[in-house]
Amino acid sequence: MPRRLISTDLDGTIVFNGSIPLRDREAMARWRAAGNLLVINTGRSVSALEHVVVPMGLEFDNAILYTGAAIVDEDIRVRHSTALPSGVVEDILDFVEGMPGVTVFTTGLDEDLLIYDTIGSGSDLLTLFRPATRRDLEGREIIGVPMRFTDSETAARTETYLRRRWEGQAVGFRNQDFIDVVPASASKGAGLGRLVASLNEPPAPESSGEAGDGSADHADNAAHVAASGAAEQPVEPIETWSIGDSWNDISMHAAADHSYALPWSPPEVVAQCDGTVSSLADLIDSLMGRPTV
Repeated sequence: MPRRLISTDLDGTIVFNGSIPLRDREAMARWRAAGNLLVINTGRSVSALEHVVVPMGLEFDNAILYTGAAIVDEDIRVRHSTALPSGVVEDILDFVEGMPGVTVFTTGLDEDLLIYDTIGSGSDLLTLFRPATRRDLEGREIIGVPMRFTDSETAARTETYLRRRWEGQAVGFRNQDFIDVVPASASKGAGLGRLVASLNEPPAPESSGEAGDGSADHADNAAHVAASGAAEQPVEPIETWSIGDSWNDISMHAAADHSYALPWSPPEVVAQCDGTVSSLADLIDSLMGRPTV
């Protein structure tokens, strides 16, 4: 029987006003207690994930972060990450210079920064992002550039510029009033595919060598097994469900075996899904044979 995995978005799906409803938390705990896998799939960074899941005491099996550019385990240890090419952040800042109604953040594995702001960010955002300048970017590895816009036309113009200037190197994903810029190889769907592939690999044999630093791909395990000639153990396949509310979830929905949007999702998102559910708790209850509210 296939193992079952739910890949869930955070903000606007299970996180509302900085908190996760109790019913969703209880449902996720039941899901995992039954031996199923729970994966967080979000545009958030490492520190932004910790900001919400640690106070809530939320437990999960893996998280796909930075819109697919990084994968962490249940202890939020990085197992895979891809950085933006050099020059992307500086070019974005040059493009938006002088524009009103724009905030530019940068996210990395160590810290998240607020670099440019003509919106006037409130105190809630400043608990996640440290105000900084371009000089603070020197020597930093940047994985994502979330940009917030108050005007949809400005956002669309910026998205068009990114596509033309950095095609094949960086990509922008729309998420409500944000555009999240990440490496071109990244997406929530690509992250889910990478994670499922790693979970489907046979475990690597124990080695007396030194342990790695935790950032290498799980794909290295498969190569080690093949090189050593160790017998592969059968691995149960994984059946996947996705739930998410916005445009940046479309690739995740496409990668999953079963996909669900929320009632407030844009029509373009709903059109890509098998259906809609009122909450993650309702999806879990239906999969576990419990009555939904």
